[in-house]
Amino acid sequence: MTENNCKVCPEFLDKNCEGDAEDCLCRRCPRSFGKCIITKYCSETESILIFD
Repeated sequence: MTENNCKVCPEFLDKNCEGDAEDCLCRRCPRSFGKCIITKYCSETESILIFD
């Protein structure tokens, strides 16, 4: 079962992740990863996100 943030994660959507990594920061993050992708900013860690 994937968490809500996995459903919008580029790694999961590109099938590079199965959504079961226990050490993934975004998986259980209380913030919306979809919003973080749009703004390219992580409000949980207060850092800029860079996607390759």
